[in-house]
Amino acid sequence: MGVRRDKGRALNRYLTGTTGIPMLMWDGASIQAPSPYKIEVTTSRTLDNWHRIIRAIEGDKPHMVIRYDNTLPDVSHAWVAMKLSGFVPLLTTHYESMQDRIKGE
Repeated sequence: MGVRRDKGRALNRYLTGTTGIPMLMWDGASIQAPSPYKIEVTTSRTLDNWHRIIRAIEGDKPHMVIRYDNTLPDVSHAWVAMKLSGFVPLLTTHYESMQDRIKGE
């Protein structure tokens, strides 16, 4: 459990430090986040485990599944997957926050 714990804690530190989202916390199986976010984690090298978790996502909330295993060089290379219906609102919000810069180019 030590390696999984260390990876989970590294993910939590990385997300907190780069997003500024408060109250992120590694609980030993997932990263607890403020509503409406849900962040599950797998440290398994078997892609089937990651795929199983992704397929089980229900609804259209921003539910992310992070894969971070020993084959990846560091936490910034972890993979994130989610349903497109949950991703679109995130992409829309990001675009709206910077559309002046995009349109100004």
